[in-house]
Amino acid sequence: MNDFPSIKDELQPRPKLKRHTETPTSDEEIEANSVAIGKKWGAATSLPAADPVVMPPFVPAPMPPAPKPPALPPGPEWARVISIRGYIPHYLDDELALKAVQRRVTKTFLIMEALAKAGYHVEEIDMVQDRRRRQKGI
Repeated sequence: MNDFPSIKDELQPRPKLKRHTETPTSDEEIEANSVAIGKKWGAATSLPAADPVVMPPFVPAPMPPAPKPPALPPGPEWARVISIRGYIPHYLDDELALKAVQRRVTKTFLIMEALAKAGYHVEEIDMVQDRRRRQKGI
């Protein structure tokens, strides 16, 4: 006893679509066919055709030159940076990450801050809280 519906229809190949090999239909023929279908079904097929509007080409007005920003006085420069790599315990990395998020600084900033507190020479300008605000390599 089979309670499932037949799947014979599902296994049949899809019918091939007819390719149109005749010459393309003109716009007038399409318009006439659309009107005939619209009359048959009582529907408006399109708005009445209007004369095409010819727009002159867009020519943008010339832009005045942008004013030059005032020159900033030279300030102190950051020290050149290098990348270091080392290994620390996972729990220490977790604690650094948590404190960095709480203070909204980077782990690098926390390490440099600790080094400065331990007596290492760290210039104030190099204490960057968020390194994305600084260009690398300078």
